[in-house]
Amino acid sequence: MMRVSETAHWLEWNDWHNVILQTPYEVKGGNLLIPDVPGVGLEWDEKAVQHYLI
Repeated sequence: MMRVSETAHWLEWNDWHNVILQTPYEVKGGNLLIPDVPGVGLEWDEKAVQHYLI
């Protein structure tokens, strides 16, 4: 997907958004570990999202 995405630079993993995730992904040995849950395992921490809302 990175080759065809206009926003490929956003597809790299960054940890600056961990503060708004309920459970941040774990990075181990250079690999991103996707949790064994339905979907992609991404859930927002709604209180944190509201806190950082501009």
